[in-house]
Amino acid sequence: MRINTLFNVFRGVGIVLMISMTASAQQSNPIAEKFEDFKILGKVQDQEKFYKDLIKKQPINNTNQKIYNAFRAELAINWLAQENIDKYKEYRKTTTIDNGLQLFELTNVLEPWVDDKKHLDWITEISNEFIPGLESGAIKDEFERAHEIFLEISALSDSYNGHNQSALEKIQKALLEPKMRDLNYFKDSKPNFINRYAIILAASGQDQKAIDTLSAAVRNAESNPKLLTTLKSVYEKVHPGESEKYAIALQKEAYQHYYNELEAGWDATGKPAPDVVIHKLNGKNFKISDYRGKILVIDFWSTICKPCIAAFPAFERVATEYKDQPFQLYVTDIAEDQESVQAYVNHTKLTLDVLRDPDMELFKAIGAKGTPHKFIIDPQGVIRMEGIGYAGSSDREYYKLKAMVEITKKHAAINN
Repeated sequence: MRINTLFNVFRGVGIVLMISMTASAQQSNPIAEKFEDFKILGKVQDQEKFYKDLIKKQPINNTNQKIYNAFRAELAINWLAQENIDKYKEYRKTTTIDNGLQLFELTNVLEPWVDDKKHLDWITEISNEFIPGLESGAIKDEFERAHEIFLEISALSDSYNGHNQSALEKIQKALLEPKMRDLNYFKDSKPNFINRYAIILAASGQDQKAIDTLSAAVRNAESNPKLLTTLKSVYEKVHPGESEKYAIALQKEAYQHYYNELEAGWDATGKPAPDVVIHKLNGKNFKISDYRGKILVIDFWSTICKPCIAAFPAFERVATEYKDQPFQLYVTDIAEDQESVQAYVNHTKLTLDVLRDPDMELFKAIGAKGTPHKFIIDPQGVIRMEGIGYAGSSDREYYKLKAMVEITKKHAAINN
């Protein structure tokens, strides 16, 4: 993986991803070099075997102890993702989870559980493990995100367990820590918070406040499908039979706002898209000219770019919606090897069509500024619209991309 190249790309949009093991550490320590091989293994069982075989060949000592801690932290989190709390506890006994990336991965496991009312006792227990250390500064989080997430999920768990006062106190505390929540970086940070806050309000008997909070979120596109479900549920309780119509009206208002905003920025001149040959993930050749007659979306990403990955659910919605139309969307990975990209696709079960641009040829030729950066190319092969960064919510990302496609369709029809 070309880590230095990727860092330069992220600097282009103002964000450098903090990674616990730097490129220089990987080059100077043979065990650190093995960590990337360990990471791309698809199954935690295979990772565990890899780790155990490695410590047999190169036993733990004072020199390599910190690096081996990273292996064990990864194993603890990945076993937890498999809903094996005993294995998580086994590895936690001999490891620390103490950097932003590890905390991000851990909270990524717990957040869907609390939203689905799963493993609430585990969520409470694990949150209580980390909240004191994060508050005291004993645990460092470069992303400044974990504390508010642990407060959110612990609050919602309390609410589901009937502890409404404790839930309100924790969610109010989290409300004072917007930090990364207000930065369009991690997937649905703000919609998730608003949704959890509203659920706690409704459980505490504050239905109208919950409705007002959720309505504002949908109207401003600070929403996702889970939040919309909560709005319909609470609204239905107060206004029986009216929730679907109410929610649709708010969604239409949000979409129209972005359509109008983007329509004003339509590039009537455009510029021809470059015809650089790169490859699909399956090895077949790709060039833009092969897609004449279709609207083509090209988005640049990498496996370590969190905002890139945050946009994928919205892309999947758009790709599904236009699957029977002359339309194609590709997510184009840059500066990474085939093995790393394929491992990510397999692990996440990504359904989007993937291109590889390991030498960043198309990236440079098309004029990309960083990741994520998407380009909308009309049926004549002309770049008409583009967007940099993650929009901050699944719904806003969906509305903006859908609006770009619809605007391009409209102008293509006019020109024909």
